[in-house]
Amino acid sequence: MFAELNGARICYDVQGEGDPVLLIEGFGANRKFWKGLVPLLEGHTVVTLDNRGVGDTEYSGGFTIDDLADDAVALMSMLGFDRFHVVGWSMGSLIAQSMLLRHRDVLKDAVLISTYIDRPARSSYVLGEFTRMVNDGTATMESFFVMVNAFVFSEMVFRDLEDKGITMPIPKRLERPEGLRDQLIAVCDFYPGQTLSQVTTPVLVVQGMEDIMTPFHQGEVVRDLIPGAEILPVEGQGHTIGPKYYSSAVLEFFSRHPE
Repeated sequence: MFAELNGARICYDVQGEGDPVLLIEGFGANRKFWKGLVPLLEGHTVVTLDNRGVGDTEYSGGFTIDDLADDAVALMSMLGFDRFHVVGWSMGSLIAQSMLLRHRDVLKDAVLISTYIDRPARSSYVLGEFTRMVNDGTATMESFFVMVNAFVFSEMVFRDLEDKGITMPIPKRLERPEGLRDQLIAVCDFYPGQTLSQVTTPVLVVQGMEDIMTPFHQGEVVRDLIPGAEILPVEGQGHTIGPKYYSSAVLEFFSRHPE
């Protein structure tokens, strides 16, 4: 489905029934990223969307993290959800941070997965250089996703695949280089810093203990800045965390904030 919002044509899906939840994925990922989590959120209406820069969403010009947050809030309002839970992964957690600061009245709570404030220098380097290379044609989108997989999944995941005699799959549908460029610019320009101390919404941080993209201590920094925030450490998981490792904790967290 599509919605004309804020000068863009936003692609989105709605699944299930019940308490509304918005899922926001990270850099280079589209709404299909959440296919493993959606079935685990029984009793909820789950909304997913393609951010500007990926999937089937259409837009023109550059954008900011705040623009992506405004798109998400406008979509939920169009769907008739005045208050809802939000779950954001990686870049999606930055979008959720923007919502916590600028749209707090619409949020029941927020789950920030693989979150951070300062982007680690190594991650910034590799994402920046590969994004540049796919845009100037010196690297392929296939090689981009091989690099991303190596950074976001833990050793345990690769070892398990190797033991099964298979390799990490590459997405069948590759994203557009210019969309990745626009998203990366938005990520690099967003820095909430100490303003997170003004957040009054309940927050749960979910952070992989083996995350090399945004190491575990980054989640601790976010937890410490937001008054009352909680953190769920996930052993053996990297930047991309299997939904089975955190879905029960998220549902319990939601249950404490029904209104």
